[in-house]
Amino acid sequence: MKYFSTPVLRVRVFTVFLTIISLPMGWACAQSNPDYDFNRMLEASAVREDFSAFRAAIDQHHPDLYRYRSKQSLDGLLDSCQASIKGPMNLVEFNNLVRYAVSAIECGHTSAGMTGEMMEQYAVSTPVFPLKLWFAGARAFVLCSKTENAPAGSEILSIDGEPIEQIRQRLMRYLPSDGKIQTKKNATLNNDAFVLLYNFVYGAKASFQVSLIPPGASSREIGLQSTGFKQTLCPAYKTGINGKPLEITYHAGSIALLGIRTFTEPDMPAFLETTFQALAQKDVDHLIIDLRGNGGGQDMYGALLYSYLTTEPFRYFSALTSREKPVMTTSDHAGLEVQQPSKTRFTGKVVILTDGRTFSTAADFCAIARSNGRAVFVGEETGGGYQGNNSGGTLRQTLPHTGLQISVPTIRYTNAVRPGQQTGQGIIPDYPVAASVSDMLEGRDTQLETAIRICND
Repeated sequence: MKYFSTPVLRVRVFTVFLTIISLPMGWACAQSNPDYDFNRMLEASAVREDFSAFRAAIDQHHPDLYRYRSKQSLDGLLDSCQASIKGPMNLVEFNNLVRYAVSAIECGHTSAGMTGEMMEQYAVSTPVFPLKLWFAGARAFVLCSKTENAPAGSEILSIDGEPIEQIRQRLMRYLPSDGKIQTKKNATLNNDAFVLLYNFVYGAKASFQVSLIPPGASSREIGLQSTGFKQTLCPAYKTGINGKPLEITYHAGSIALLGIRTFTEPDMPAFLETTFQALAQKDVDHLIIDLRGNGGGQDMYGALLYSYLTTEPFRYFSALTSREKPVMTTSDHAGLEVQQPSKTRFTGKVVILTDGRTFSTAADFCAIARSNGRAVFVGEETGGGYQGNNSGGTLRQTLPHTGLQISVPTIRYTNAVRPGQQTGQGIIPDYPVAASVSDMLEGRDTQLETAIRICND
């Protein structure tokens, strides 16, 4: 493996559910994909071979399978998954099995499941639950609906007699995340994954019995017919995460809002230099950095951003390891060097907005800012861990019999942070604020409102 004389790109793994969000733009191309028979039974021997291939890939290449779970615990779970293959399985059943196994690894950069082509065909050809749901804690609400009996804002109590929180907890077992972080899983459900994952786990259904409470009404039971996936999609609700990749705006009270949706933009260094020069010229006292929905990107862009917020040299990564190189040095990765503050520095108050999709490089930056006490955090726990993650140099492999694809990170990153948070947690906000369904429907950004209020206090 070649190590890193240039910045390393680390973004969230494109799981099948992140891929499927882009379906409306590529709808027509689904017709040219190969045909997949999702109900065709695969011989037990073929399924066992594919699970063995999956397990061999993670055993050989994952840099730290036991970062969050003991070897005995994880190996026992993987053994039980393999032992559960007692007969033929169809593609959906095997997809569920490997997704359950990946979730148990507790690594948000590891994935396994259907390819994008498979998911496109499944979404086009298989009816799904007809309502777009928004999960807020243990409750679920209708975000948009084409059904008069279940208007937007209705609270869903149960589906086919099963309480919605029980359903949510079951589905979460099939979604990857770093450690014990739940916000990333919840964000995945809220971004169009629910209807597909519900189909996978509970089976495709023609109809549903739903218990709900419409706005301003009493609870009721209604029957719903399944519909096409495309019919469940909502308009893009504005909650502060639907802006340009890089954007700076100015607000009253000497407040600037810096929106960074990704750390992948090649012109980010020039953008940051221009932006922080402008902040100095405009005498901005308060800077809000919006990292909601930022799934990561170039390693060193996170360190670069922090260099504009400090007057002192700082460490960014304390250690990087891999199977091929157990001890990496500054010649392998610039993030192991002592980082220098930028000549253009912002010394005012900093507030950082985060949510469950603040992941990978974005979470690393947040960890350094939290460790050094440089910012106040508003929103939700980050989707990426405080201590670091397993990412970089991703290995992708297609399983020979089922065609499912696996993605395995190859480098263990340890952030240069002070102790203080439980292992397996993200960056916990100082001011926890989660968007409610009414916020979504009204287009109200209560997280940003809270950040502005903090700046004005």
